[in-house]
Amino acid sequence: MIKRILILFALFSACISANALQLTADEKLTLQAESYIASRPAESTMSILEVFNNYQRLQQRWIGQDNAGYNQIVIATNPLFAKTQLFNRQNLAESEGKITFVRLNYTTNALPNSPQNVSGLLILPPTKSPKGVILFFHSTISGKLNVPSLHFEDYKAQMLAAIFAANGYMVVSPDYIGLGRNFAIPHPYILYPRYNVSDGRDMLVATHEYLQAKKLLLPLDNKTILPLFVSGYSEGASYALWFSRIYQSEPDFAKTVTQLGLKLRKTVPIDGAYNLSGVMFPFLLTSQVNDSNNAFQIQSSFWGSLLKPSLLTNVSLAFAYYNQRSINSFLNPDFFHGECSIIPTKWCRASDFSSANINDLLFTPSKTMTLVLKLFWAAIWKSSSGVIYSPLFNSVAPLMRDGAASDHELLAQASQADILNWQSHNPITLISLAHDSLVPEQNSADAYNGMIHANSTNLKYIKLANSQLHARALFGANVVDHVSFELYALLIALNEFEDSQP
Repeated sequence: MIKRILILFALFSACISANALQLTADEKLTLQAESYIASRPAESTMSILEVFNNYQRLQQRWIGQDNAGYNQIVIATNPLFAKTQLFNRQNLAESEGKITFVRLNYTTNALPNSPQNVSGLLILPPTKSPKGVILFFHSTISGKLNVPSLHFEDYKAQMLAAIFAANGYMVVSPDYIGLGRNFAIPHPYILYPRYNVSDGRDMLVATHEYLQAKKLLLPLDNKTILPLFVSGYSEGASYALWFSRIYQSEPDFAKTVTQLGLKLRKTVPIDGAYNLSGVMFPFLLTSQVNDSNNAFQIQSSFWGSLLKPSLLTNVSLAFAYYNQRSINSFLNPDFFHGECSIIPTKWCRASDFSSANINDLLFTPSKTMTLVLKLFWAAIWKSSSGVIYSPLFNSVAPLMRDGAASDHELLAQASQADILNWQSHNPITLISLAHDSLVPEQNSADAYNGMIHANSTNLKYIKLANSQLHARALFGANVVDHVSFELYALLIALNEFEDSQP
């Protein structure tokens, strides 16, 4: 009897110790994130010339000097692209204007009965009379702290500043629930567009309040209606299109925007995941390596192989949290816990915590590509039903539990997030590469055809041949692809905004 009591006591003590260790790990991650956020500037001012120079450096680093020069000639002559001072330094006087970056903290009521303290990036143009407001939903970010509002100097913030703010537009770009200041919970990734759209609306409200408090906004009257333009890239493109749909179909939603002195003028989603159930899920679950038929019309299998583990991570963590399911029922445990198979474990984990898993990894302030590589290495050689994930077979099925890919609740959630067959009359321009290796062009084609079938008007689709723009490529042709296209796609969006001005 005494022996049994001692055994039970030992087990109880072990459980207490394990819980204490987990708490310590969680607390350390939280303190690390809070400390990092506190160390970042809340506001910064740069001249237009400085922003232009930053853009040029980004372009040369990503694209290469020769490719950048070629692309600038294309942009100067192709009518799809806006013609700006970005590549033309003749008017240096204009370039001395100041652009202001602000990390805006606010509360969103996007989650039912659960107000969230969130953050976003506000960029103020060098004019007191902006042409309009651009609500921009950013693309997928690896890591909770790699958001634009914490990295004014990084490419997302600098692109928005160089292309939109420098040309007279105020830019409002939410970090998203679950990212930035709101790091404590998972991001409602792609499966939950309504939450992200509502967050965007709430940031518009917060921006209005900020401008009033800073006395940067004139009192509203019937004549001071500013045009609202909505755009987004990749993940964010889906939210941009959903914003237009909800704005057009729900009067109360539109009324909130109108009361801010804004009116939706045009929506320009770029390379978006609009068909999750019919395109994106099949894309993730099949391998495009050595696919002679090229069913998804990709440019190269490289980007899919590298980034699919990150996409699966975001989808799985979001679904488990917001549908109150166990993450263990969806992901291969070796992948979830960051167990490296062929390289040292430190390459796959956030730290040496016993609780280390891919969720912990997202809390670290590591750069985006570092996190992407950690998830990639954690994915390699995970076995499931005799199949392995590798650069030679990039279906994410081996990274999931058996049967998880056919989970009825997951598939239903994906179908609810599809945005295909609906009627729109407010102007929309869809933009896509002809061969996108990460978000297949079929998404945009399906969205466009579905809206046409629903008798939409004021609808336009721009499909750009990859060969129009050049970029560095590790494998295959030196043409632009999903990751590099964003640098130039915003110039097409700007051209669409400018064309819609009275």
